[in-house]
Amino acid sequence: MTITKFTHATIIDGTGDKPIENGIVVIEDEKIIFAGKFEDWKDEEGKIYQEMDLTGKYILPGLIDCHVHIAAECLPDSTMTGPWGWTSLIMLKHAQNTLSAGVTTIRDVGGRHHLEFSLRKAWEAGLFATPRMSLAGKLLAITSTGSEWYDGMYREADGVDEVRKAAREQLRAGADLIKVLATGAVLAPGEKPGAAQFEMEEIRAAVVEARKVGKIVAAHAHGIEGIRNAVEAGAKTIEHGTYLNQDPKIMERMAKENIYLVPTLKAGVDIIEGNKPGIPDWIMEKSKETQEDALLSLRKAYEMGVPIAMGTDAATPYNFHGENAMELHYMASAGMSNMDCIVASTKNAAKALGWESRIGTLEAGKLADLIIVAKNPLEDLKSLADRKNIEYVMQNGKFVARQFASDSGIPEELMAGAWVCCG
Repeated sequence: MTITKFTHATIIDGTGDKPIENGIVVIEDEKIIFAGKFEDWKDEEGKIYQEMDLTGKYILPGLIDCHVHIAAECLPDSTMTGPWGWTSLIMLKHAQNTLSAGVTTIRDVGGRHHLEFSLRKAWEAGLFATPRMSLAGKLLAITSTGSEWYDGMYREADGVDEVRKAAREQLRAGADLIKVLATGAVLAPGEKPGAAQFEMEEIRAAVVEARKVGKIVAAHAHGIEGIRNAVEAGAKTIEHGTYLNQDPKIMERMAKENIYLVPTLKAGVDIIEGNKPGIPDWIMEKSKETQEDALLSLRKAYEMGVPIAMGTDAATPYNFHGENAMELHYMASAGMSNMDCIVASTKNAAKALGWESRIGTLEAGKLADLIIVAKNPLEDLKSLADRKNIEYVMQNGKFVARQFASDSGIPEELMAGAWVCCG
């Protein structure tokens, strides 16, 4: 049996601890068996080791994005329509773009007609390399315009009994969590992000159903009333949390009860900044109205100790799958330290998913999901969004993406935009 050793690299292990210089990560089969100082490791007699000298490189856990919509196309008007076959192909492309960008795990919080479950099945069967997927299935919402705007993403449910049935449908389909809309949305026509939608008892019905099978609820919540309803009902994560800054007591409770904020700053930035043709005026206006509060809420929540998990809302207008790591830069601009931004996208993200025993940090016993990068991300978080900086991506102890142009001698301009290698 061959054991792989990555030696002489600087290890940023995802725990928030000080980086380990001249470190070594040792992998046997799909798991890490050691991660630490080079001098603390000794090879065992009789075992064969394959070594990669990574002097000058940095090793991090694979990044985790807790809020994506893999079936959506990032269109200027944010709609989701068209043939299901096209959506299936788009999902695969999005997944591969995301994986090659160093994101080895995603949480999809609203797919399309459950097509995303087939993509996960294909990954589990080894047909394609994609991120590991935590799936919500259809998101639960009151009767609203969103179901028309996003074909196949919404499951409308009005009243406790309907919510209970809708939650059970997602769990039967194989959902890892239930997503509920506690407030209106920025990207649904005619809705007000600050307005509460589901009542607390309706959200609690979803929480009860999820807990029966050891799963959690993620609550889309911009407005403070909807956030309060979701926290009181027992939601595990608050998605967006735009107006959270309006209630310090709710932030105190979230910190005490380990309720995660998933801020998704990138969604607003990608709409507001630069020349973005085709975006409807109502989307632009609502995005501008909410973005400053989103930044303020993250800053205050961070200061008060609310746990933060990284999420991008990848699929919103111009918010492309594969550019996920820019979210870390935007979180830092809101006041988080660079190290805590990395923790938010590794250890904390894994805890928000409930998968912290398997992924999220470089520790013995965890799955070998990791990225090898050329630049120190603690000095420049934007470097994690640079594909040329990410030299290798490993998932479950196997390389799933690498920068071929840099060491194969093939000029980048001669490489196809889509390529398949020997896996």
